[in-house]
Amino acid sequence: MKVLAICGSMREGSSTGRAIDVILAAAKAAGASEVEKLSLRELGLPMCDGRPEGEPYGPEVEDFRARVRAADAIVVGSPEYHGSLTGALKNALDLLGPEYMRGKMVGLLATASGEAGAMNTLNHLRHICRWMEAWVLPYQVSIPTASSAFGPDGEVLRPGLTEELERLGSELVRYAGLLAGS
Repeated sequence: MKVLAICGSMREGSSTGRAIDVILAAAKAAGASEVEKLSLRELGLPMCDGRPEGEPYGPEVEDFRARVRAADAIVVGSPEYHGSLTGALKNALDLLGPEYMRGKMVGLLATASGEAGAMNTLNHLRHICRWMEAWVLPYQVSIPTASSAFGPDGEVLRPGLTEELERLGSELVRYAGLLAGS
């Protein structure tokens, strides 16, 4: 089973990326044969402009789509910007049609700078992924005041957070396996 993570943060060393690393390690420990993290910061995807089907966006988009298509399960993570997901992540998801996400198990993660958490971001991601015909896990992780949740080397500092992130990774593998019939 291949688990792919899409990190919607554009910041190097982001708390979203650090949380995804913990989730992917847990997915690997739970039986995923392959894990991969795609950082939108590094992909250089063009803006989705609504061009007609058949007009290619270029090799970066084709590579991104191929990686999503090859995944059995997907983690989607974003910091909360103005009550929602990042523009970079929304653009990346817009470059995919439902045929790339259809039938895949998806786990959601969102980080926030404030104490309220990132529930709006999770709700928006859930809505988008369900529209794309993906199966979204009911269990999700919101990390409030995320800048204080991780140390400078990426270690988790907040009590209980490691267990939350590991649960998301292991449940993603478990339910993707059930969905696949294995």
